[in-house]
Amino acid sequence: MAGLKVDILEKLGGIFEVKLTGPLDSETYYHFDYFLEEISISSTKAIVLDMEGVDYISSMGISSIFGLRKKAQENHFKLLMANLQPKVKKILDTVQALPPEAVFNSTKELIDSLPALLKNDEKIK
Repeated sequence: MAGLKVDILEKLGGIFEVKLTGPLDSETYYHFDYFLEEISISSTKAIVLDMEGVDYISSMGISSIFGLRKKAQENHFKLLMANLQPKVKKILDTVQALPPEAVFNSTKELIDSLPALLKNDEKIK
């Protein structure tokens, strides 16, 4: 099985885009978790998971996303997702990995919404 590629880009101060390519499963979840440890949580305002390249997610991948969601809640930053493939979106919707208002159809839609999301007092995690 092919591996998972993780690219992390700091877009603006404290806003990180994490672009994933490949399966997020029992063979690759640790790679995802490892790279997320490189982000300085204390200065993070938002982590955007660009899931366009993820065509498969297993229970271990879902567990990693829930772990990141918990970290977002504990450290008061937003966790957002964009570009989900239909079958991955269906799985993540079923397990309620994130609230619907934190999931976007495209990166452009998410970027257009970001200023309001960061200003909004209601936590999206």
